[in-house]
Amino acid sequence: GNEHHREAMLLALLTRTFTQRTICFFDTKVLAHRLMILCGLCGLQCGELHGNLTQVQRLEALEQFRRGEVRVLLATDLAARGLDVEGVEAVINFEMPGLVPTYVHRIGRTARAGRRGTACTLIGEGRRTLMKEVIRDANEKKSRSSTSEAGVIRSRTIPPSVITHFSQKIKSLEPHIREVRAAEEVARLDRIAEMEMTKAQNFIKHSDDIQARPKKEWFKSERAAEEKEAKAQAKLDKEKENLLSGKGLHRMTRKKRRRREAMMEAEEYQEELRQSREDEGLSVKKNPLAESAIQGGVRAAKRKEAHKEKDVQDRSLAEDDAKRKAKQVKKEKLKLKAKAELKAELAEEGEYMNDEGDMMRKRKKVKSRYSADQDALGDGSLFDDERIAYQKPQTKTTNTPNQVEKSAYQFTAYDPNKKYGKHGKASHHGFKSKSKFKRR
Repeated sequence: GNEHHREAMLLALLTRTFTQRTICFFDTKVLAHRLMILCGLCGLQCGELHGNLTQVQRLEALEQFRRGEVRVLLATDLAARGLDVEGVEAVINFEMPGLVPTYVHRIGRTARAGRRGTACTLIGEGRRTLMKEVIRDANEKKSRSSTSEAGVIRSRTIPPSVITHFSQKIKSLEPHIREVRAAEEVARLDRIAEMEMTKAQNFIKHSDDIQARPKKEWFKSERAAEEKEAKAQAKLDKEKENLLSGKGLHRMTRKKRRRREAMMEAEEYQEELRQSREDEGLSVKKNPLAESAIQGGVRAAKRKEAHKEKDVQDRSLAEDDAKRKAKQVKKEKLKLKAKAELKAELAEEGEYMNDEGDMMRKRKKVKSRYSADQDALGDGSLFDDERIAYQKPQTKTTNTPNQVEKSAYQFTAYDPNKKYGKHGKASHHGFKSKSKFKRR
């Protein structure tokens, strides 16, 4: 639960425990620089060594640590290898490295040349497995070698009161840290502007010399030129050989190559069929690939149908409404035209003008002619043209005054001796109590 108190724990270690010749390793350059500012505000003599510094600044920080002018060196993995400083008493890992070799190289900065040293690592819950792997590796090395001395691994804790004290101290120093960072940003911008100004002045001052410089040339030895020419000739010979032998010509996809091979096989098969039909004296087809052409036409029709369905799906509701309205207008025009033709026909045939039955029959005929179209398109009414397909014939009965009309209902008297159960069987519910009926 002390993941966010790492800075306070590091300040406590540097102030109370590791006070001389200590190297602190960090995963990032930003974190190393922040701790450099924080240690400086707390009065600790520290130096930094990471990739954001120039080569001169790196060498200067390393020399100060060697001479003892600074007692703590805050570094990244840049100083984990190849750095040999005598008298390093302790190494602190601000975070457990992600790899065991990185951890080994870091703690190797101390306990050199037979001396003793201390390595302290702040381990979180997510990196405990790596520490277990380090312990396992150390035990294996000890079992393989009889001369190696095993170090003592201890688990230490810092009192909560100490962590709280340094956490409050860091919180109070946050405004000062922001001020230092702002001042460093201004200094960086000034340095960049000064470099640009110096560059422009040098370009103006030495413009003649810069323009007089010869262009860069690349000198190639005779051996390199001969090797290049030999490679080009070998490549040309190989291409020529492939061209003559037919190799290296299939620069197409696998699908296209297989299609081409299938077409060639089909042509060979058709040629064999043609030869056999000629030998038998039968008629020969003019186009041996007619079947493939038919298949191509079928595929084209399928593609056309698919495009049509896609157009229907992509069409909006407004377009559908406009199309439906156009159909309705067209039907109305056809209906009016049919009525006009009927009127003209009746006007020409005068004998039918007064015959109301024939006129109604003709109207019904015209109406039934267009009612089906209206129903098919969904515009007409469901019962525009109603016809009786079958009707029960009605029989006229003449009743005498004394004859009683027979009822349509077949009433029968109740017979107590007759069994009225299913299929003539007696009911198994022979007795039911009155109280049960009342409850229901």
